[in-house]
Amino acid sequence: MRRPSRLAAVPWDRTVRSAVAITAALVGAHALVGPAGVPVAVAGAVCSVNGDHSGPVRERAARFAAILLGGAAGLLLGHAAPTPGWGQVACMVVAALIAGLVGSARPADQLFGLKLMVLTAIGMGLGHGLGTARTMGLYGLGCAPMGLLLAVAWCRRGFGGPRFVRVPVSGPPRWDTALRLPLCVGSAAVLAEVLRPEHAFWLPLTAALAFRPADASVLRRVGDRVAGTVLGVLAAVIAAHALSGWALVALAALVGAVFPGATDRSYALHTALASVIVLVLAVPGPPSEGRVITARLTDTLIACAVAVAVGHPWRRRPAL
Repeated sequence: MRRPSRLAAVPWDRTVRSAVAITAALVGAHALVGPAGVPVAVAGAVCSVNGDHSGPVRERAARFAAILLGGAAGLLLGHAAPTPGWGQVACMVVAALIAGLVGSARPADQLFGLKLMVLTAIGMGLGHGLGTARTMGLYGLGCAPMGLLLAVAWCRRGFGGPRFVRVPVSGPPRWDTALRLPLCVGSAAVLAEVLRPEHAFWLPLTAALAFRPADASVLRRVGDRVAGTVLGVLAAVIAAHALSGWALVALAALVGAVFPGATDRSYALHTALASVIVLVLAVPGPPSEGRVITARLTDTLIACAVAVAVGHPWRRRPAL
């Protein structure tokens, strides 16, 4: 029997949607607001791409709504503490607690909690000069291309599919997970306030993305996160110095096209591409300051250490 080709394994539908979404968000934000609006818009596009998959239109719509609403709520919460301080720690703990409480629910609910937590961190670090309403509008602008593609799919195929999807609520919230997540994120936020208050959102954001309840999962995820960040930073430095203007638009299309398949294959590849998006596309211009790159890498290592420290000692032991 012939082995299936590698091209057959590529998620072509998600590949096209991802390339269109990230490129359109980058160009649209530049055209409507200028460079200041790009980071939040690109964050919206990446969030919508991360939540996309090849399921029924109804399921995709539920996931998209969770991403849109969770991200908007996170930006509101992040803007509630506009300056570095203990208020930002409290905001991150609240967001992480909500994310932990909905972590055992349906996929759309999990996405709502994750995007609430991620956009709370981003809202603390970005967009204060734009104002809360404008920042939320830019997030919506970043999500809009994926929303339009979803509307097109609905018009072509109808709003079919099962009313309720892939992972049912299996019982009350798991309080051990619900409390470990805010402990992890809160610890990272405290360290950020002490070590790097001017960029206090990066540490808790990375800790939130690296944390997983299971021992094996968190250790593997931390290793992938570190490796992917190193690879992504190196690629970002090269790309930022070599590309400008419309070449960055081409890079956005390329990264967007590769993003879904890479995410399916490896969290390290996902992290590497996300680092390129953050360092090159979301903040155009060469990252010439070595201390900025060093700070990113250092924060990643610290946040991953926190995720391991909080996740590993709490492991479940098999019953005797």
